Amino acid sequence: PPSPPPSPPPLRPIPLPFFPSSLQHLVPIYSFGENDLYPQAFRNESGTFVRRVQEFWLKRIGYATPYFCGSGAFCMPAIPGNPIPRRHPIITVIGDPIECPKIEHPTEADIEKLKVQYINSLNNIFTQFADEYAPDRKSPLRIIK
Repeated sequence: PPSPPPSPPPLRPIPLPFFPSSLQHLVPIYSFGENDLYPQAFRNESGTFVRRVQEFWLKRIGYATPYFCGSGAFCMPAIPGNPIPRRHPIITVIGDPIECPKIEHPTEADIEKLKVQYINSLNNIFTQFADEYAPDRKSPLRIIK
């Protein structure tokens, strides 16, 4: 189930086909503030009705339905289910490029090595800039393996 803002969203593992052998560079990029565009419409702590519904769908289809609020209109601060994001700054930090050596037939180990470098670079970006751009965060960056 989704985490309440301002925690950074967990990052899913990057599939191996994402790293084609024709790459010259991988550029790690992290955007602070994306998780704050849509606040949750309802509390979803463990045991709540919303959480039970999300867990039900997660087990059935592998996806937890998000219940969010988008931008408000007129006198309403936020409208549940509105697909238009609320106004919130997004700061994107671009890391140093990771050079990808030209390997004619890369093995899974070669690709995994690049993947680890990429994830480490994302962690470095988050660690270096989180205090400045996400001072209210409630958790560190989580990468789901």
